[in-house]
Amino acid sequence: MLVTELMERVRARVNLLINNGQVTERGLAKRTGISQPHVHNVLKGARYMTPEIADLMMQQLKISLLDLLAEERADVVVRKGPRRDWKNHAEPRTASK
Repeated sequence: MLVTELMERVRARVNLLINNGQVTERGLAKRTGISQPHVHNVLKGARYMTPEIADLMMQQLKISLLDLLAEERADVVVRKGPRRDWKNHAEPRTASK
């Protein structure tokens, strides 16, 4: 995963928290010590999110790196069991005794 992808995940997670009403831009600005207009511009993509800003936001909102990486793992589909031939709707072969 590239750093830019990680920054985008931080941005998306913070925007989700704001949209859910769990935090406001103003409240996040006070907690991080970053001006509210700058927080707004970073979250809208008008300004670059530096690793330092991302770290401040993650610390104040208690977002861990593992939380962000778990989102990537959620995109992976896990398959269990033998693969079926869906075109012919055939069941997988089993060894006969």
